[in-house]
Amino acid sequence: MASSSHDAATLERAESTYDDLPDVADGLIIKTRSFHRQYASLYFVRLLKLRPAVLQQAELRWGNLPDKPKFVPKVLDAGMKRCYVVGTIYVDMQLKPNVLKDLTQETSLAAPVVPRKYKGSEDKISIEDESGRIQLIGAVLEKEFWVTGKESSTGAFEVQEVCYPGVAPQQPLPQSRDDSKYVALVSGLNVGADPAMDLKLQLLTEYLTGELGTMDIQKSSSRITRLIIAGNSIGTRQLIEDSQKTKKYGYDSTQYDSGPLTQFDELLEEICGSVPVDVMAGSKDPVNCQLPQQPIHPSLFTKGKEAGTLNSVTNPYWCKVDDITFLGTSGQNVDDILKYTDFDDPIVMAERCLFWRHIAPSAPDTLWCYPFQENDPFIVEKSPHVYFIGNQPQFEQSIIEGPEGQKTRVVMVPSFSETGSIVLVNLGTLECSEICIDQQQQQQQQQQQQQ
Repeated sequence: MASSSHDAATLERAESTYDDLPDVADGLIIKTRSFHRQYASLYFVRLLKLRPAVLQQAELRWGNLPDKPKFVPKVLDAGMKRCYVVGTIYVDMQLKPNVLKDLTQETSLAAPVVPRKYKGSEDKISIEDESGRIQLIGAVLEKEFWVTGKESSTGAFEVQEVCYPGVAPQQPLPQSRDDSKYVALVSGLNVGADPAMDLKLQLLTEYLTGELGTMDIQKSSSRITRLIIAGNSIGTRQLIEDSQKTKKYGYDSTQYDSGPLTQFDELLEEICGSVPVDVMAGSKDPVNCQLPQQPIHPSLFTKGKEAGTLNSVTNPYWCKVDDITFLGTSGQNVDDILKYTDFDDPIVMAERCLFWRHIAPSAPDTLWCYPFQENDPFIVEKSPHVYFIGNQPQFEQSIIEGPEGQKTRVVMVPSFSETGSIVLVNLGTLECSEICIDQQQQQQQQQQQQQ
């Protein structure tokens, strides 16, 4: 039998260094699950750590003004002269969920309707610190919240200008970078939610493992050194109805369909055999719902963990790949911030998180989180090089620059079940590109027809 004139080329998977940043990751791991504590300590720590950065920016901005506004350490001591104060912003919103109000007005077992937006015409904005709280007024508040001004005749603080902590310091980028390597970002797989998605998931698996498309496509996928799955990997679990089931000792052993989890485990088994995978938890995954979400228990991935390249991580998630610092969330933080505004532009809110140096400013008010007492793990003490948000409506990217040369690539990662897209981050240039799996399939079919 005649042999082929040329053998199929063997593609080697590109490799990158990886650092899970254990010092940062340790602060996101909840070691003692105690919820009897108050959240006041979390607000106090947040104010204590961010105040120096705000004062530094305020001095740079207002220190050379002709009237030289002075810093007033306590918000209740603000007088009629122009000055600036630093504190935590509180917005009293009538549409915002209120657990105590819901309990006192409860007349039925139906859950209260949560509005799409919390903002209303009668909202009142205040600033508070250790001394107390003072109401804020002024036209500036239509666009901003945070603060310099003077006390009005009504006793409120009239806001004239605002100041943020600004972009945090950043570790310099490595001098030698390989622009042929990529990190793949995907979110919202929702495995098992819709049988029609099975084909897309199979195509995604084949693309990541180098089995899909032409040789050029396979060469491109072989340059992916790591895959990060940013939450909502498993579809909504379905309750298994069993009319014959009886309670034993008053215990109702409710069962759910394990099919989606098993399918996701099998998907990870295939992918992990080719490329390292980091799995973040999301709002629909089988973990705690409050931030920081803890890693999905590895015992749920009996097949996926066999390759030794599966890494179940927290949400939010910090890591370094080839000395490029990544920070990502599964999207709950930005989704909740948008409820406080009139517009729907998630990338703008993600950018502002970097200027605020805080990725979850609405926690614990309307975004559930653990009652930390001595630290706030959502404070951004060092700016990442890449900040990604999962489970977004569409792919977007931008660059945030700081006064000291900081540059952060902000990336909106679309939900795969909604768009069929993943995002590739170039480790050399930090430029991002969207890969539509459906288009890859169509391109392959067209080439086959031409042949």
